[in-house]
Amino acid sequence: MRVGEVIELLEQAGVEGSTTLSRVRCRAILDGKEGYATLKGNQGTSFLEKCTKPFYCCDREVQLHEAFQSRSPVVRTLQEGEVLEVLQGPQREEEAQSCLRLHGVAVSDGADGWVTQRDASGKVLLEPKTVFVCRAAVSVTPIGDIASGKALRKLDVGELVEMVHDGSEDATRNLTRAKIRARRDGTEGFVTMTGNQGMAYIEESQRHYECRASTTLESKLASGSNSLRTLEVGELFEAIEGPKAETKEGASRLKGRSLRDGSEGWLTLSRRIVYWFPHYKCEVSTPLTDALEVASAKTLRTLDVGERLDVLDAPAKDEASGSMRVRVRADKDGISGFATISGANGAPCLVSLQV
Repeated sequence: MRVGEVIELLEQAGVEGSTTLSRVRCRAILDGKEGYATLKGNQGTSFLEKCTKPFYCCDREVQLHEAFQSRSPVVRTLQEGEVLEVLQGPQREEEAQSCLRLHGVAVSDGADGWVTQRDASGKVLLEPKTVFVCRAAVSVTPIGDIASGKALRKLDVGELVEMVHDGSEDATRNLTRAKIRARRDGTEGFVTMTGNQGMAYIEESQRHYECRASTTLESKLASGSNSLRTLEVGELFEAIEGPKAETKEGASRLKGRSLRDGSEGWLTLSRRIVYWFPHYKCEVSTPLTDALEVASAKTLRTLDVGERLDVLDAPAKDEASGSMRVRVRADKDGISGFATISGANGAPCLVSLQV
């Protein structure tokens, strides 16, 4: 066992017969291995010290899975404020996660950012889309003959069009003409693809992708960076650079048991999961009441800033007020009651405290 590793005591084995070593039967929280370990050496050296059992708390909704693998079925969704008793882990997933990222702009509003083109599971979120781009202003006419009919309108440089009929040669004028549909307003008509001097008016784009599943447009190459907005199914995205591979170490996974209902499962450690201790310090003066529901509770007294509190039950949500509440005992005078951890606006009244 490494320094700092946490173990659970299963049995006090006593002193080994041939030595003065104090031994215990225990289970390593990290990987669940059971065996015997030396509590104290024959020279009085302490190898193991008593510590607080590890707990974690969710500051947002988090999914609890049946197995270690993050793609395993979901047991249920943990709610904000739920506390988990650690049963095993954290352990890092063996396989590194790799995805492809694109930098570009959303065609609809010009929003600039990074998106995942293919996620770590291999699912393609954006697929190459065949569209054509206007490279030089050109007129859209109602019929194929460039000399006949009044122009419907002009295409602007950079405007996107879709091909209705492939281009055909006008041998007399040495032009290539095709029927197109403008994505901006649906205008259909004929345009000159290539002029008689070889100038390209309309070219096929190699940089456009179509969104196949809703995905987040983010500010940086690193996935999970600041979210700008969501790309919806069917939206076009023009790539500026990429695809670029992004490889991340496998996530750390933890097996826990909810103190709310006893449900067990695995979850991924992230910024949404914070270490929790069954002790609080009062950050903002707040009432100590005789019941969970704020509306019907009677105030026992007001907690002072800096007071220390011991947790008696798992935190719970007062549905009526939207506040996270917990039953505690005040170190100051031993009075027990309910106090608000954080209000409906998320502002902390109590903070978890290691003692």
